[in-house]
Amino acid sequence: MAVKVFAFLQSVLYLISSLLFYPVVFLLVVLFFYVVYKLGVFVGEYALRRKGVYPFLSRYLEELDALISQEADEVEIENLLQSWQQKMYLDLDKLRALVRVGPSLGLMGTLIPMGTGLAALAKGQMEKLISSMIIAFTTTVVGLAIAVIAYLLGAVKERWLEEEARLMEYYTEKRVKR
Repeated sequence: MAVKVFAFLQSVLYLISSLLFYPVVFLLVVLFFYVVYKLGVFVGEYALRRKGVYPFLSRYLEELDALISQEADEVEIENLLQSWQQKMYLDLDKLRALVRVGPSLGLMGTLIPMGTGLAALAKGQMEKLISSMIIAFTTTVVGLAIAVIAYLLGAVKERWLEEEARLMEYYTEKRVKR
């Protein structure tokens, strides 16, 4: 009886694993194109920053000036500053998530077809084994590529955002004390 239950549980796990393969591959493709898109956005932002344009700072200062002209108190101004800094770091959080999610999906995309490949090996089906191994290693590479690109973008972007947050605080202090 226990053997039958264990065999049933193994079958259920195999079914779950097999069902996850296509969503994993789909997510890897989507995340890869997303990180390439973020790379393009990064290059555009880099060009702006080289010209001395800070994307968040200029919009923040417009809102700050409007708030000051309405004679807002310090609490409202501090709230504006913190909400803008929170907006800035949301994009960075997405990149940080990709650093972890990319390799995790890549590993899932590796292990799932390896099970199929090992089953094919046991049956002497070398072509199916080779096909499974190609898929397995490809998903690993894509997952790691997502993570590497996201990590590099995130590291530079974090430095940019820290500088921009410092400038926001500086200009807030300077404009409020007038």
